[in-house]
Amino acid sequence: MTGGSGLLGSYVLKIDPDIIAPSHLELDITDFDAIIAAIEKYKPDILLHLAAATKPPEHERNPEPGLRVNIIGTANLALACHRFGVRLVYTSTDYLYIGSGPHTETEPIFPPYRFAWSKLGGECAVSMLSNYLILRLDFGPIPFPHEKVYKDQYNSKLYVDEITPLVLTAAKSKVTGIMNIGGPRISLEAYARRTRPDIETIPKPEWVPPDTNFDLTRMKQELKIDENSLFKR
Repeated sequence: MTGGSGLLGSYVLKIDPDIIAPSHLELDITDFDAIIAAIEKYKPDILLHLAAATKPPEHERNPEPGLRVNIIGTANLALACHRFGVRLVYTSTDYLYIGSGPHTETEPIFPPYRFAWSKLGGECAVSMLSNYLILRLDFGPIPFPHEKVYKDQYNSKLYVDEITPLVLTAAKSKVTGIMNIGGPRISLEAYARRTRPDIETIPKPEWVPPDTNFDLTRMKQELKIDENSLFKR
């Protein structure tokens, strides 16, 4: 697993501490030789790729992290996985979707955000493989980390402890292609109030997509999930 020190990676390791998660010093995804060395050393059957530059506003100011980490780094991993026959599971984003939801995995996408383009670039590289799974996710830390929340934004967001088991189940499955993973449609305000009941609201900025809620049909079918059981709190 890449990104083991990140938010999602740390929760994955809580569920399955036997997963090998090399540090950034050992496995820098922008260094192709380091990737080859790690795969030769650990001989994985599956590579769960979580490492990414993930702050959308920063991508709007500077495209370099998206290009270097999300696109080139993911392409490096895809090339290495192709060379060694490793299944690659890549975590992408709901920010790819525009317009009103629920959004399906097969709908046309043309995101207006640089962060989304960087993750889509990674998807393109991963899709060149024969054994891959792209997970389009929507999740956040516990509790909601901000003092204020945007009004009039809708999504399928889960808290990280709720989405982690779904990601791990999907990664270890035989499912291929693209899969949305999240919860039922919810406003960001209602999502935030699940852990911060007294949070204040502010207007949504232009760079935040208004409605990225998922069609979860494939997730429910492939992983045998009842969406009413997703919320833990």
